[in-house]
Amino acid sequence: MKSMQSGEGNSKDSRGKYHIKTFGCQMNVADSERMEALLRDYGMESCETPEQADVIVVNGCSVREKPVHKAISALGTYQSFKSGSTRKNPKGPIIALGGCVGQLEKDRLFKKAPYLDFVFGPDAIDELPEMIDLAKRGERHFVNVEFDRKRSYSTETRIHRRKAQAFVNIMKGCDKFCTYCIVPFTRGREKSRTIDEVVDDVASLVAQGVREITLLGQNVNSFGKGNENVKNRKPLQLSNIIGPVGPKPGQENFPQLLRAIDEDPRCASLKRIRFTSSHPLDFSDELIDCYASQEDGGVQRLAKQLHLPVQSGSNRILRKMGRHHQVENYVDQMERLKTLCPEVGLMTDLIVGFPTETEEDFEQTLKLLDRLEYDQVFAFAYSPRPGTRAAKLEDDVPEAVKRRRLNQLIDHQKKISERINQRRVGQSLEVLVEGLSKSQHILEKKLEKKKDSEQSRSTHSQSRVWQGRTECGRIVNFIADVPRDLTGRFEQVEILEGSALALSGILKVQIGEPLGAAL
Repeated sequence: MKSMQSGEGNSKDSRGKYHIKTFGCQMNVADSERMEALLRDYGMESCETPEQADVIVVNGCSVREKPVHKAISALGTYQSFKSGSTRKNPKGPIIALGGCVGQLEKDRLFKKAPYLDFVFGPDAIDELPEMIDLAKRGERHFVNVEFDRKRSYSTETRIHRRKAQAFVNIMKGCDKFCTYCIVPFTRGREKSRTIDEVVDDVASLVAQGVREITLLGQNVNSFGKGNENVKNRKPLQLSNIIGPVGPKPGQENFPQLLRAIDEDPRCASLKRIRFTSSHPLDFSDELIDCYASQEDGGVQRLAKQLHLPVQSGSNRILRKMGRHHQVENYVDQMERLKTLCPEVGLMTDLIVGFPTETEEDFEQTLKLLDRLEYDQVFAFAYSPRPGTRAAKLEDDVPEAVKRRRLNQLIDHQKKISERINQRRVGQSLEVLVEGLSKSQHILEKKLEKKKDSEQSRSTHSQSRVWQGRTECGRIVNFIADVPRDLTGRFEQVEILEGSALALSGILKVQIGEPLGAAL
């Protein structure tokens, strides 16, 4: 596949339209962004619905069973398009499946979906135009899932429209091999971009109007492993309560990257740096230090938010998961972080119903929620992933028990989230606006009533409800009596109400005061 060459001209008029359907994590979202940029360079145009498309790409995630089913189900809805006689192409659209599902399932997908044209993995994304050319020339049922075997990793973030937010891949792969996780088999082994390349990439995005970036990696705490620290950046070594962690001395590391972005004058217009995901085993004291105030040596642009998956509150279950970290050490780290940065918004991932999990193990997880008071929890019932070590264990927790524990955990966390959000009522928070709220009419009526009781402002016909996120990662729905599009702008919002899922408020605008900085 590496030798494929594009065989058609570059006329945009001849390339047609594409539609990409994405399932899964932020890595998949970033991968789809890259596909879109590549297809636009190739001369294609995007379309909102698959019915209009000449090329349909499903980008699927295989970390859990449900997203796999969603991706394959989506393929099924496109089958009828293949026989559309009214189309310009009587054979129908080219249909491809990529991402971790493609990497894992390979040619087995053709048995489930014989109308599928080709399958590709994450390392083959840059070859998407060439693969489409092959399909146009009549090639069918080919697979491109070869891992990039080079030790180095270099790429460039591609965005195809002007926007305030961007995902930046800084590394790929994972070396942890947790017993339940398929990622090392679908994304390969860890390798990192260099700090200089990432900083140049971020600076380019900032020049295009990006004001918030999210640095992506399966385990960003391992960033820099194998890359020589040629500029002698600090900190030179990472450690936590168990001793040295992360890359070796003399190599680049993640806190170095955060500080390099923060200090680069080309990134002066950048407002927020987020990152995901981390592993507790490598989570370092030096990374916690980055959350300190700027006066105390912290990273100024680092958002006050941390997503650190713990997976279980039981050390016994963690050992079975192959996580190799202990709950007590995890709690110590989070409490130290909260002392240093009280405003930090904590998020985590949890799995319930892992093989042999008892009610006592589950209760320990609930106690962990009470102890740390997470802002948000992403919880899942265990499902065995083919090819993992955990798949060899007896899946001995009944499905009904898994569902009951999952619902109990979600209800427990909702009470905590609501309590935290209610503490923010009355505060003025900076929000990066993502667009109009999906619950426009319900929220508008509710917030208008609240607004009128709080302020003597008239209701204007252009009043709309917008949605955005705070620095600590909380969703905010707010009403604004302004005619302009606020998408991509940073605005101050007065919080009027807090629920388990979101904050609600009103845009703070004073006569003569400019709105948030435009892109």
